[in-house]
Amino acid sequence: MEPLISVIIPVFKVEQFLGQCVQCVVDQTYRNLEIILVDDGSPDTCPAMCDKWAELDARIKVVHKANGGLGDARNAGLKVATGDYIGFMDSDDWCEKDMFQSLLEACEKYNAPMSICNVFVDWECGWATETACFSKEETCLTKQDALRRYLSDRLTAWAWNKLYHKDLVPYLQYPKQSYEDIPVARSLFSLVEKVALTGKASYHYRQRQGSIVNSTVNESQYTLVKELRENVKLAARCGFEGEAKVRLAVSSFNFLEKLVKADVPVLSEEIPALVKDVQDAKSLIRKHCKSKKIHKAFMFALAHGVSYKVVFSLFQKFQWVYRKMNLKR
Repeated sequence: MEPLISVIIPVFKVEQFLGQCVQCVVDQTYRNLEIILVDDGSPDTCPAMCDKWAELDARIKVVHKANGGLGDARNAGLKVATGDYIGFMDSDDWCEKDMFQSLLEACEKYNAPMSICNVFVDWECGWATETACFSKEETCLTKQDALRRYLSDRLTAWAWNKLYHKDLVPYLQYPKQSYEDIPVARSLFSLVEKVALTGKASYHYRQRQGSIVNSTVNESQYTLVKELRENVKLAARCGFEGEAKVRLAVSSFNFLEKLVKADVPVLSEEIPALVKDVQDAKSLIRKHCKSKKIHKAFMFALAHGVSYKVVFSLFQKFQWVYRKMNLKR
């Protein structure tokens, strides 16, 4: 008998995208699906849209709940899921028709409890689509290799480009915070013995201007920095903290730039810790940092003791001149 895959889709204020998201799952080449739409207290027509979809396809279940955030909605879906495998979608994204087929085949081929596909990053602002490629061909990673790749940002924490065996459900419990997928991924990559990679780009990640990732600086964004500090601690225990330190340094530098520019008093006390994150990676920036050369140069200056006020004053002036030059071309 074919394994049942439960696909959990949290839904909140996505009227214009929900139809495309659900349709792409309904149309999957792999048919033995349980599709769980979790209405997270959406204040628009999304609840009614979810109920309508349930009328159209018997594989669809709907959970209506008070708003609790993305992680809480995923947890609510997990409580009612009965599948042999678990997958997630974000309701403003979509996927290729064979995504769950290829993810399942990779798990079964390598007897792996988790599989991962590559991702199309589709920019709503009109920029060219990018591809987050984790492997160019189908393969299987050992626990140590997968963990090292994750901690060095060569595998992402994203919940939705993966398939998980039901035995991993106890570790798929998402906290009520932004960047809720990072602690879950840290737990999973520390646990699973094998991770299969399909080598195919199957998920379409829609980058919207109003998303958590692209929102203006706030306290919830600082959660990313704090979670990456936990990743560095884990990497240190495993003996490969260098690349994890650089990943943290880049995020701390980027957040510090936004913080200085926005002048958020409630977060100003975090500035010394953010500077320290960059300084802790000073011997690694040139070798491991993948940022643009000019970003690396300013990071290098901050890491070697130049005042953050001087660094970001010059950095912002450089960016202004750079934009002016591009506009004249």
